[in-house]
Amino acid sequence: MPTTTPTTTARPQEVGDLRLATVCVNATDLDRAADFWSAALGYRRPARIGDGDQFARLDDPAGAGPAVLLQRADGIPATPTPVHLDLYTADRDRHIERLVGLGATRAEDWPYPERHDFVVLRDTEGNEFCVIAVDG
Repeated sequence: MPTTTPTTTARPQEVGDLRLATVCVNATDLDRAADFWSAALGYRRPARIGDGDQFARLDDPAGAGPAVLLQRADGIPATPTPVHLDLYTADRDRHIERLVGLGATRAEDWPYPERHDFVVLRDTEGNEFCVIAVDG
């Protein structure tokens, strides 16, 4: 019986050990943002976030996804959004409703192109993120 080995593709040598490790999201209320993003992604959140803490790190319990690092900010810039997350799913509309139920809001004022497979939401801090339909 023939055996197969998984195909792996090495990153270019110039990239070295550089990898995506965290996605940083500004938050004026670290606890509220941690509650939202941990519930939205199923990530672990710190048990306690102190009033003086500058950061709160959320980790994927499976170790597969990048960490989300919430960074305390005095305010969230309106435009342009400096960083955002793209969330891919084969069940976009279900997840949009779930995320809205967790406290996200739809970005009704977003200038969508005529044809698009994404919906822009804002988290509890006003940071924009996209939920994108992909084939399962």
